[in-house]
Amino acid sequence: MAFSLHPADTAFGITLLFLAGIFIAGLGWHFFVFFLAVLAGGVASVLFKRALWKECALFCCAMLAGALYYHLYFHIEDAKTNLPFGQKGVFSVTISDEPQPSEKFLMLTADAEPPFAGTVEIFAPPESDFQYGELIRVAGTVNPPDMPGGNAIIFTPKITVLAEHRGFWLREWMINIKLAILQKFREALPEDQAALLGGIAFGSKVSFKQELKDAMALSGTTHLVAVSGYNITIVIVAASDLFRRFFSRRTTFIAAVIALLLFMFMVGAQASAVRAAIMGFLALVAREIGEEFSMRNAIVFTAAFMALLDPGILTGNLSFILSFLSLAGIVYLGPPLKKLLRYGNDDGGLFDWKESATTTLSAQLAVMPVLINSFGRFSCMAILANIFILATVPLTMFFGLLLALFGFASHYLAFFAGKLVGLMLAYQLFIIRFFAALAIPLPLPLNSAAAIAFYYLILLVFIFSYGSHGPRAGMLP
Repeated sequence: MAFSLHPADTAFGITLLFLAGIFIAGLGWHFFVFFLAVLAGGVASVLFKRALWKECALFCCAMLAGALYYHLYFHIEDAKTNLPFGQKGVFSVTISDEPQPSEKFLMLTADAEPPFAGTVEIFAPPESDFQYGELIRVAGTVNPPDMPGGNAIIFTPKITVLAEHRGFWLREWMINIKLAILQKFREALPEDQAALLGGIAFGSKVSFKQELKDAMALSGTTHLVAVSGYNITIVIVAASDLFRRFFSRRTTFIAAVIALLLFMFMVGAQASAVRAAIMGFLALVAREIGEEFSMRNAIVFTAAFMALLDPGILTGNLSFILSFLSLAGIVYLGPPLKKLLRYGNDDGGLFDWKESATTTLSAQLAVMPVLINSFGRFSCMAILANIFILATVPLTMFFGLLLALFGFASHYLAFFAGKLVGLMLAYQLFIIRFFAALAIPLPLPLNSAAAIAFYYLILLVFIFSYGSHGPRAGMLP
């Protein structure tokens, strides 16, 4: 009797290899795509004694299609772009995303107005005060992108505001609400506490001192101020619990989706936030139709959807790479680690510290090579720092929301809520700085493609040795 794959497994394999083709093409290994595709088909045919030759052919075509899509996408994008590269000129652009402050610049993402076309990254002076949706006149030299999928760059140009409110009105409205809430945080809390709360709640990097950024990097807690599935889950659960008290199941579902979309407009379209929002939406749909939520399928199909929108994201967007690797680590490494440590879901320990430890360890093991390769360091203290902090994040977000609501209603109530959330933020800042001071660099030679491939091969062997397929439902990492 011939053996064949389940259609769902076939679709999963095709999608995964399509992504592999995009990824390898993004690295510039063009011949390697064809070689791997043929090798994968040959190995599968031998293992299954030619019983899966149709599936093998599909898998080979999927990988080659991924590589072809990568090059076709950027060929079309290049054809649509019309910018005066290498020339100094004056032209108009509309700020298409929320300005991002840094120590040396204010980063503006803008779309060129006719007769030009394309997206540019503008490095404006840090003291500038530009807003989403403004039409500005820019005088400067346009530098071409430094990688496929990147944007053209203009350094410290002369900028003049021509008009306002040229963006999507709902996005502008939600950004203004967020900025008003962040201002309430700054009025009620010390500077570092207000910055940390803004980062935890909205992924905001406003008012972060360099000392605090360095401490979070050394302690492995930078992810706390990046919008992730953790934030998205809290929003989904809070919205669902609130609306189900007053509305039907269908209305609650629609309201939760609207709350999710509004939150996305508020925090912006960072890669990690979009990934988490898509997976949150899939979880809501699965619960609405009564189907079991497959984390494995959600990870791969979310990645495929985002790669279709921008193939360069798989190799050129560090936020996306770290977000997906950490999620995959939690899903696939978490259960084997629980089995190795011999504890179950009902034995999380005091304040669920065992669950936090396993989740943190799984995510850190998955992203460690990328962190070492990108930043040249990885601290063993990251696991302990996250164990002590993660359990306090939901309560911090709750009291932060109370502070925001009370801030618009009563100064005295805001003062009371500020004291409550301030205690937790002071504790979190102490943990961050304490473990940053104890940072112990991990001396691993993960600075080559071969070393990184060998490292992930060891993780795969560990996962298959302990026979786990990851969780199928629950909080989104």
